[in-house]
Amino acid sequence: MDDNVLMMRCTHCGEMNRLPVVHCKKCGARLDFESAEQKMKDAAAPDPLDQLRLAIKLAVAFVLLLLVLLMLWPAQMLRTIGDEMDAKRYRLKGELLIEALNRELPASQVIEEKEINAHLREIVAAQPAASGFTARLEDAGARFFPGRAEAFVSIARGPLTFSTMFYLRPKGSDLVVTGAKAGHLPLPGFLGKLYAHTQTGLFRQFKNESRIVRHLDGAVVETESIELLVKGGN
Repeated sequence: MDDNVLMMRCTHCGEMNRLPVVHCKKCGARLDFESAEQKMKDAAAPDPLDQLRLAIKLAVAFVLLLLVLLMLWPAQMLRTIGDEMDAKRYRLKGELLIEALNRELPASQVIEEKEINAHLREIVAAQPAASGFTARLEDAGARFFPGRAEAFVSIARGPLTFSTMFYLRPKGSDLVVTGAKAGHLPLPGFLGKLYAHTQTGLFRQFKNESRIVRHLDGAVVETESIELLVKGGN
């Protein structure tokens, strides 16, 4: 059958008729052109429910894309960074805390923001050259405010850089995570704590710091400084 031939079904007997006839070739009834035209319009008109489903799918896709872009958009940290002597003072204070833990004695040290950041800058500078998609520490830092602290880590994998910010507050004898930020994506409250739990591998190379944090007996955070108190015992 020629694809260009228009056919119309008779509403009385169901016979297909080749247009432009007016009456059915089988039963002779007049073809209902108005009904056929309305059916064509109804078929062409979009279904409101389908439109709603499409709008929801597009909205969800947009939100997911936005979340991914926010996570992939690396952040930076403004902080006070000291010099080589500050880095040495930080390492000395850390060694004194570790020595106290080894001797099972309580101890405390006031760490200045510029000291820890000078030390972290040296660690970053000592990182091996990137190779393929092997993870490489690109940046790390800390900031101290009255009653709260921030820890920042930036990891490079190939052409991509992933940054993470953790927000912490002293609570009892611990420093607890109160929120986080993956790239520029804020993760408040429980989401931040859950994210922090999945990112513990970022601090794998900070062995002394991890040990000190595990044995904290309290922390006092002030402007650009934090006092760490450790309890005796391994």
